[in-house]
Amino acid sequence: METDSDSDGSHVSSTPPRHLNPPPPLPPQPQPQPPHQHPPAAILKSAKSKIRVEAQSRSKTKRPSKPKTSEPEPPCDTRTHTPLPTNLPFQIRRQFTPSPSISVYDSLETLPAGFFSKHASFSKFRKSDLNFENDQPVPPPLNPETADIKSEALKKKKPPNPETAEIKSESLKKKRPPINLVTVDAPLPPVKVQKSNGEGNFVRLNLRGNKHKFVNKLKNTRNSSQSYSGRKSYRGKRKFIRNGTKSVSDEEKEENDLINEAVEESQKKKGKIGIDLIDEAVRAVRNEVSDENLVSLLKLVHGYDSFRDGQLEAIKLVLDGKSTMLVLPTGAGKSLCYQIPAMVLPGLTLVVSPLVALMIDQLKQLPHAIRGGLLSSTQSPEEVAETLRQLQEGIIKVLFVSPEKFLNPEFLSTYPATSSISLIVVDEAHCISEWSHNFRPSYLRLRASLLRAKFNVECILAMTATATTTTLHAVMSALEIPLSNFIHKGLLRDNLQLSVSLSGHNRMKDLLMLIKSSPFTEVQSIIIYCKFQYETDQISKYLCDYNISSKSYHSGIPAKDRRRVQELFCSNKIRVVVATVAFGMGLDKSDVGAVIHYSLPGSLEEYVQEIGRAGRDGRLSYCHLFFDDLTYFKLRSLMHSEGADEYAINKFLCQVFADSLNSRGKLCSLVKESTSRKFDLKEEVMHTLLTRLELGEVQYLRLLPQLNVNCTLNFHKTAPTLLADKDIVVAAIIKKSETKKGQYLFGIPTVANSIGATAVDVSNHLQNLKLKGEVTYELKDPAFCYRIVEIPSEFCSLSAHLTKWLSEVESCKVSKLDTVVNAAVFAMDTCDKMHGCCGAQHTPCLQMKISDYFKGDYNCHVPNKIGLNSPFMRADIKVFLQSNLQAKFTPRAVARIMHGIGSPAYPSTIWSKTHFWGRYTQIDFQAVMEAARAELLNVVGKEAV
Repeated sequence: METDSDSDGSHVSSTPPRHLNPPPPLPPQPQPQPPHQHPPAAILKSAKSKIRVEAQSRSKTKRPSKPKTSEPEPPCDTRTHTPLPTNLPFQIRRQFTPSPSISVYDSLETLPAGFFSKHASFSKFRKSDLNFENDQPVPPPLNPETADIKSEALKKKKPPNPETAEIKSESLKKKRPPINLVTVDAPLPPVKVQKSNGEGNFVRLNLRGNKHKFVNKLKNTRNSSQSYSGRKSYRGKRKFIRNGTKSVSDEEKEENDLINEAVEESQKKKGKIGIDLIDEAVRAVRNEVSDENLVSLLKLVHGYDSFRDGQLEAIKLVLDGKSTMLVLPTGAGKSLCYQIPAMVLPGLTLVVSPLVALMIDQLKQLPHAIRGGLLSSTQSPEEVAETLRQLQEGIIKVLFVSPEKFLNPEFLSTYPATSSISLIVVDEAHCISEWSHNFRPSYLRLRASLLRAKFNVECILAMTATATTTTLHAVMSALEIPLSNFIHKGLLRDNLQLSVSLSGHNRMKDLLMLIKSSPFTEVQSIIIYCKFQYETDQISKYLCDYNISSKSYHSGIPAKDRRRVQELFCSNKIRVVVATVAFGMGLDKSDVGAVIHYSLPGSLEEYVQEIGRAGRDGRLSYCHLFFDDLTYFKLRSLMHSEGADEYAINKFLCQVFADSLNSRGKLCSLVKESTSRKFDLKEEVMHTLLTRLELGEVQYLRLLPQLNVNCTLNFHKTAPTLLADKDIVVAAIIKKSETKKGQYLFGIPTVANSIGATAVDVSNHLQNLKLKGEVTYELKDPAFCYRIVEIPSEFCSLSAHLTKWLSEVESCKVSKLDTVVNAAVFAMDTCDKMHGCCGAQHTPCLQMKISDYFKGDYNCHVPNKIGLNSPFMRADIKVFLQSNLQAKFTPRAVARIMHGIGSPAYPSTIWSKTHFWGRYTQIDFQAVMEAARAELLNVVGKEAV
């Protein structure tokens, strides 16, 4: 395997090989002349002119080889006058000091060139057939006299001679081999440059302002084994745009470039096939929605002769204006179920998708006959305006948006009222339900009532590949989809072979043995899934050390590098991708032959979704799961990282509704970082609680776009008092701000409330003042923004209700992980191997467990690996509390430390130094929390709890 390391012949030793029978000595050679003294100035001038003339002649004509003599002069050691052997597989050159009349290039006897490469490495060349015969002259180094001439010229600092500069330029263009004592011709294979196919590959990405890096990177592209493990940090540096309104990271800029490329590619595809034929087929479907007409349109647009199972039924329901719930396996063609209707329906098709990367892939995969667009928060105002213009003109037929952007009041206000929407598609619809495996608070706001009120749309298509019965009921209830319009076509394809094994202490070694064993040795493309980013880097480097080309992929890697890894994998330049769950959404690669779970998946939904990325071409593919107790304990502990105590939630509610007597209708904000530390709640948990307060039985608040709420302002052109006389916003800023060193510090919500405006209005006004040169400003402190609708009558009951709800969600996540473990343990220990199971292969029994789980017939129990008590636990908690009396703990905070879980108020960087950190991961979290509650009552009193 070729690697990024230098392997070009430089490992050959410079020491001559030893011969058992050395040749007879040669006759002695005359002793070389003693070195000359420095010649006078006239001779130097003559030598200098002679050098220039000879260099000019060599640059214009090819230097002839030395004439052969009938009796070549045998070499000898000039120090001992000992003749050297002549039957060596190389030649040795000797140096003598020439006289001024002799040409500099004649001062050395040249030998065959090419023995050393121009690279520095001298230890990894592995070619067995070395050629020592070809003779290529090599220009020798200048002698001391010439060096003196050059030194004198540099001291005088004369301008370069145009003729000499031209000669030097011509000589640099030629590839000059290095000067070494021993040389050999061992040419490297030619570098194969990957051609740009116009689809946003890594070549195009690297050409964006990084041309100096591109040449070096291109040489090591194919079969590269370089991993990202050497990077110290993956996070792009954040840069503030000078208008002060938004901070944009390098990651967002790269993501925006990918969006632009996908949009351009989608637009360039139009017109490859006769538009008239497609329009005729579309009109036929509009006149009669028959199987024959739909198949004809499918063949024209996609090139397929028939629909897959479930596709035709879903398309007919959508074209009939009926909201539909569609469950198809991963890679079964769900996107086609909205692409065909988008061509037939008169208005726009809106696709709500959870990830920008997924939206970009779906946009690029649109057929040539469908014009697509994308709206993202990373786009500039000009790009958003251009997309909205195309929407208003009816150019775009399919628009991809995120749920956050989709329900953003700013987007709703700028959306063209004249654009009619025929269909709203909710992709990855399981995210709507809090009982799903990856709940998204922004998805929770997707309700049929809201969609119909805002967009006047009747038909909704919800799509997912994995959802339990409970999750499906929650999704269909939120989107008001009747049970009669539910299409479910299986979860696993028949061409997936499932296996599971118990891993030892060295999982990397077990993984390597698996990949190098049959049938994985015959597999071209493999995906390895891990839970932690550092694992992906370690495993990728480990596999590369064993000549398995691999790359790591996770959200900490810059967007352009992730894109490059995916393209290298899709074009079979690398064999293995070691990734977190961030990899695979929208992956356009049908020949993935194996999926290996290095770490346990968090749920059977996650497991089914990830193994579904193998075998999309219909060939037999292999899916292996490694199981070990330590990983299970660690993952189970992490499931408790997003819970909250009732005490913390009560304090959080008091902060949300602070100043409750006068807060109804007011614009309020919560700074994310400081609030998270204060109440020991993750930002995602706070967002979930605020969403619940908005969408619960009583609407207590209305969420607004998140903003940087604290501003530092400087006035430049007009005096603040004069500008305040004619500007109401400036007057409010002066009144509500604090001055410090000539700067005005204020909160955007405070100023907005004082003049009855919105935060967006104030931000836009500041931007206009900056464009006029009146002010400069900087915004900081990202915050949740909301407007109070109703004040809770009783905080204690509301906090108890929210605590119970969060606890149920937390228990559901833990139960999902336990279900995976129960299925794996059943396959390894309990399976009777009567239905086709053999060795590590457990396809039948695992399929049965998965089917029962998604039907709701699976009764999960806590594995017996988890303990419920320990004789030393209470004593350890007591010692821990007594040694940290300065900290104010809650029972959950103590249990997290005992389970080795960091939190905003108790980060792992500090508390992992205590020897109690992670000591009780094998004890159930709730049992540890109850023990901590009892000890807190004994040590610090009831008031602290």
